[in-house]
Amino acid sequence: MTSAADPILAQGGGYGPPGGYGGPPPGAPPGGYGPPGGPGGYGPPGGYGGGAGGYGPPGGPVPPYGAPLPPQGGAPFGQPAGGPRPDLKKQATTWLIVSIALFVVCGCCFSLSGTAFCYMAMQAVDAGNIEDAQSKLKWGKILTLAGFGVGVIVSVILFAIYAAEILAAIGSVH
Repeated sequence: MTSAADPILAQGGGYGPPGGYGGPPPGAPPGGYGPPGGPGGYGPPGGYGGGAGGYGPPGGPVPPYGAPLPPQGGAPFGQPAGGPRPDLKKQATTWLIVSIALFVVCGCCFSLSGTAFCYMAMQAVDAGNIEDAQSKLKWGKILTLAGFGVGVIVSVILFAIYAAEILAAIGSVH
């Protein structure tokens, strides 16, 4: 059962025609079958069928069945109040390019993972999910920088091995 307080689920109206099924019996208070002498029963004046105040959106007439919901104010579904943030998308694009370049230069898998996270952050910004985009961009940055660090360490180690081989080759000639 829907609640009038839930604007997404409450479509208004009821199971009967406007004004309810036949209205209250003669001598009964308007609005349903309540306690004797009380203000009425479960329904507002007019019964359960919508009409004059039935179950529907607060403060307005009941839209017909299947009609779109009236605007409730605020932002549309999934969009933040300020709209997509272009600065966040620009950051994600920049870090995507950096992570691709580091993958090509260093060949480290961390940079490839950073590329995937930066791309997912760009998609999240496009979808309007700013919190998810910030989280994915943060992990994209971390993995890209980790890939850079691993690439530098591996490059230094390989350079040291190469220099040692050259020195060994020079020493064995004499």
